[in-house]
Amino acid sequence: MNFTLKQLRLFVSVAENGSLSRAAEQLAMTQSAATMSLQELERQLNHSLFDRVGRRLSLNAWGQWLLPRAQKMLAESYLIEQGFKGQSPIAGRLRLGASRTIADHWIPGLIEQVARRYPQLDLGLAVDNTHRLLQQLYQGRLEMALIEAHAQEKWLRLEPWCRDELVIVCQREHPLAQESEVSLQQLAECDWVLRESGSGTRDTFEQALAGRLGPLRIRQEYPHLPTIKRLLQSRPWLSCMSRLSVADELAAGSLVALPVPALSLSRFFYFAWHKDRGDHPARLALIELARELLR
Repeated sequence: MNFTLKQLRLFVSVAENGSLSRAAEQLAMTQSAATMSLQELERQLNHSLFDRVGRRLSLNAWGQWLLPRAQKMLAESYLIEQGFKGQSPIAGRLRLGASRTIADHWIPGLIEQVARRYPQLDLGLAVDNTHRLLQQLYQGRLEMALIEAHAQEKWLRLEPWCRDELVIVCQREHPLAQESEVSLQQLAECDWVLRESGSGTRDTFEQALAGRLGPLRIRQEYPHLPTIKRLLQSRPWLSCMSRLSVADELAAGSLVALPVPALSLSRFFYFAWHKDRGDHPARLALIELARELLR
């Protein structure tokens, strides 16, 4: 086989953009040159790498297998180039994902640290729930993500970062707000507004209740934390949120955290990346900076 880094770079760009024309534009190639280069790569590998649906290209099984390995080779070639130029390997662009609770409370400080310590590193940020961030990691659209739930995917590498506590919250006028202890049965009799399915907060909450309560009376589901907090202050509903997310409201007394000793709602935040993509120096540096924020 005689495939080139240029062909792999085109393949990765097409995979990330879903479009040969956008990849060609990104790499300053003509459409015809990009088409020939991708066809030659597939010929060298003796396999097609994409399913072609109209004008859109989506990775097939062979393409999904190749993507993390191609990204690893390109990252290594970049480090070789930087090393021989005498430049820091912690440079270029790193695409980071963060779940919403983490993005609200930790990412601004992390970005500030990156700008101060590694000015040549451009940090791209995608904010979404844990489920969709894992999809983007698998598809190669992110180098790393900070997520709120433990995941079991075989391709995934996880490292714990810090501990977080979830709390059951409601308005101070809620009938349960004055209780010294709230039972699971009392929770089952209330109306709820929750994070959407796929969020780490929702996953942790449902795992804590699994097999202990029947279906809750869920009135609304939202991905937007300020919307949930606003609804809690105006309606007699309950929610489960990170204590970080409602710290200001708890301090002001507009929301109350219910004492529910029967529920264990502690969890970890995690660093997550595709284990086949190797050790990226910028990712390792970012993990160290994130750990420094806790000291």
